[in-house]
Amino acid sequence: MRLTILGSGTIVPDGARNSSGYFVDLPDARIMLDCGAGTLHALARYHLPWEQMTHLFVSHFHADHIGELASLLFAFSYGTKTARSEPFTIVGPEGLQAVLDALQIAFGGKLLNAKFPINVLMLMPGEKMRLGESSMISVFKTPHTAESLAVRIESGKHSLCYTGDTAYSDAMADFFAGADVLVSECSFRDPREDVRHLSVSEAGRLAARANVATLILTHFYFDVDEESLEAEVQKEYSGEVVVGRDGLQFDLA
Repeated sequence: MRLTILGSGTIVPDGARNSSGYFVDLPDARIMLDCGAGTLHALARYHLPWEQMTHLFVSHFHADHIGELASLLFAFSYGTKTARSEPFTIVGPEGLQAVLDALQIAFGGKLLNAKFPINVLMLMPGEKMRLGESSMISVFKTPHTAESLAVRIESGKHSLCYTGDTAYSDAMADFFAGADVLVSECSFRDPREDVRHLSVSEAGRLAARANVATLILTHFYFDVDEESLEAEVQKEYSGEVVVGRDGLQFDLA
């Protein structure tokens, strides 16, 4: 299992950080997690096999997480260089089909006209689905938007979790329990009651309760100093801390 960060930023324009997006290469599947601004071209920049992508997981419908959904689908229709017959599956929360229907109208009705089947699957919190023979995802409701989901990917002996956007939740930490890697949003330096996002200390507390082996921090609304950020998180969490940045690759082996 290999993770590549396509976008470690937010909706705020940043020359070094795209909006949210991640690519996970599995033995039997290739899945993209969210597709915010800048992530489509990042697939090519980091030499990832995007034409053979099998799944896209959408955590929720904010622009910094689905801003390039239409562009990705157009790329499959008009930008591929190799023939393909295998289906591509878009997985997300309830309301995903309505989002795609609206995008179809906005972009002229040809959004899903790829030369191979495109399937849409909406999952309810607690549901699981198989990606391939040995890989599976499960989803959990996060306290962020009405539809927002976190995801857990399991393949063989390894597991990778992604918070999407979320406030702190003990129940969500239990969903992540024992994962090899937790990719966690880390929006603000200090806790805030006016938004449903994680602060530095809350991301550390989430990883500590979940007892994950490695915590990868992303989705920053603040300027990041890696050394000081790691030190701050380690006040709450004693495992490995990785400060995410665009292009970072992490192998689970």
